[in-house]
Amino acid sequence: MVPRDMMREWASHTYTGATNYWTFRKQFTLQLSLAGFAEFVLHLTRLNPDMMYIHQDSGLMNISYFKFDVDDGTGELDANRPVPFRLTPNISEFITPIGVGGPMTAAMIATARCLVQPNFRVQALLRAILIDEILAWYKKRQDESPCTAQGDTEGELITMVTKAVVAIMGRLHNLATFDGADSKVSTLVAAANSHDNLCRMDPAWHPWL
Repeated sequence: MVPRDMMREWASHTYTGATNYWTFRKQFTLQLSLAGFAEFVLHLTRLNPDMMYIHQDSGLMNISYFKFDVDDGTGELDANRPVPFRLTPNISEFITPIGVGGPMTAAMIATARCLVQPNFRVQALLRAILIDEILAWYKKRQDESPCTAQGDTEGELITMVTKAVVAIMGRLHNLATFDGADSKVSTLVAAANSHDNLCRMDPAWHPWL
């Protein structure tokens, strides 16, 4: 088991000054919030530790290998996952409960509202991006099963793209809804931080790190 304070101990030894420590933690919190938002809303593949590149001098974070989590059998976006995004015990300990319930949650809500109000034609952008993903899946299926019946291929692909866009926009609107202290983001944060859910994750995901 990885000790839950390992990341916090590393940061405290790396940033001896309170200002540098606070600045790094604040920037890392916002970056992780955006990554978690994108992973959940866009149905992206899970965020493994080896995909995260954290800039030690600024707290900025780059994510590699993120892609749409398309089911190989059906071509639909995979929505069944024990946790919505990465918020492991080490990260929670470093960010602190105040950071998780404050800046991290608020950043997700603010990002969702920016994409919903006013409307920046997000659906049109998603259709242009997702059509490539669906076409790649279709060609892969054709290569694996050349005898698959053709049928109304164009209509089928358009339907699949539309269904994926509707699923993404549904999640986006849910996160953008904010009524006082009640928010869908708070529910997702609780699910991502739950030990009962983390223990169901693939060990390669490193649920405690």
